Amino acid sequence: MKVFFAFGFLILIAFLGSRFLFRGKKFLTPTNYFILSGLIYVFLGIVLGKHGLNVLSPEVLKGLHPLISLGLGWIGFLFGFQLEFRYLRRFPRKFIGLSFLQSFFVFALVSLSFAWILSVLFSSQPSYLLYGMAVAFGLLASLSSPTLLNFATSMLPRKGDYYYLARFLVSVSGFWAVSGLILISSFWRYPFSAQKIFLEGLILFSSLLLFALLIGSVFHLLTRKRAREQDVFVFLLSLVFFASGAAFFFNLPPLCVCMVMGVTLSNLTRIQEKIYPLLLSAEKPFYITFLILIGALWELDFEYTIAILVGLIVILRVIGFSLPLKPVGGLLDFPYPLPFRFGLCFLSPGGIAVAFAISIKLMYPLPLTDIFFSAALLSIIISEFVSPWALKISLLRLESEE
Repeated sequence: MKVFFAFGFLILIAFLGSRFLFRGKKFLTPTNYFILSGLIYVFLGIVLGKHGLNVLSPEVLKGLHPLISLGLGWIGFLFGFQLEFRYLRRFPRKFIGLSFLQSFFVFALVSLSFAWILSVLFSSQPSYLLYGMAVAFGLLASLSSPTLLNFATSMLPRKGDYYYLARFLVSVSGFWAVSGLILISSFWRYPFSAQKIFLEGLILFSSLLLFALLIGSVFHLLTRKRAREQDVFVFLLSLVFFASGAAFFFNLPPLCVCMVMGVTLSNLTRIQEKIYPLLLSAEKPFYITFLILIGALWELDFEYTIAILVGLIVILRVIGFSLPLKPVGGLLDFPYPLPFRFGLCFLSPGGIAVAFAISIKLMYPLPLTDIFFSAALLSIIISEFVSPWALKISLLRLESEE
């Protein structure tokens, strides 16, 4: 009965939250943006969890794991559905090159730095766990969200080259990180030198892609003929639930499976204009429920090691997004300069980063990944607070000076 009570309570909160607290704000301030980003619901989850009122106790959370799986799948599908090739090819190839090189630089900088610091802080842990965790931190750090730019669009005096480049970069940066998560989920199971680990990882990798491609194709066939919006939404919800649940059962990341499914469908279907509004209409309730459950799952354990990791990842993200812009811009022969401060508009990690962090925790329930999850959430919260200020001194000024 507790599970049903908690489920009903979450639905009520999601309804009220999506109706009132997600309304747009007029001013770009850290507080306004933090409320708009939805991360305030993580703290509500802490209050409702075992560290607070215990409405979402560990036993109840175990029964609500399918909701977490559905939330991950919905976020992945929504992100993947935006990656339509017909849309992306409108942009110059230089944009894709900059996106990859910038994400790779952040990933490499953070991964190498964390490989060293983790070996110092957790010297008793097996090296393959530490290196895998360093890779996970690197992928997490490379994530950016378009939410902040969407929030600030009306505040731009004009929309020039920097704005459209930034919109493109934040829209596709998650693809590289989630693709890396596919590789982690396939191969980071045992020491890489273990017998048949490469073969087993290759089987998992192939199975994940084939399953997602199959489900995306099935949805396309179901909606190929004219279908009512109600039918499309039912098909969509059921297939995302099925795909995310199956991935969760086989200990694969629903975020990745449903992203590939979304990419597949987006490039097969011709009814994007019908599907996308349905996705957006259901996004807020799912997202609120997801964030509350994330907060309830969070093991609040503030240690000096976590503080070190949080400070390091925040600093390295600032360096990683800013430092390579000038040399990479020169390498790709960009028609306009890319100053260092332009990189400050990519500091908002958004909900995709939260989904990435919980995916690692759920796939590998270890004390070390609890530390990863705490450090990841705290760094995301700090980044969301400072990102409006960083955007003001980067993109808003660049657009006004252009």
